[in-house]
Amino acid sequence: MVGSYDVAGQSVIPILVSAREKILDRDAYSGAKSISLDGAAADDAEEKVSVPAAA
Repeated sequence: MVGSYDVAGQSVIPILVSAREKILDRDAYSGAKSISLDGAAADDAEEKVSVPAAA
């Protein structure tokens, strides 16, 4: 559980700094889509990767 707080904290810091420095692209930030981690895992499981046959 502590690891998830570290990741969330590390993702918030650049947003706070860029907003304070007035370089945050607010249109891009506001238009960003959130994803469900469950949905992302299902998409990855369905993704097919072609592997070349061994020679």
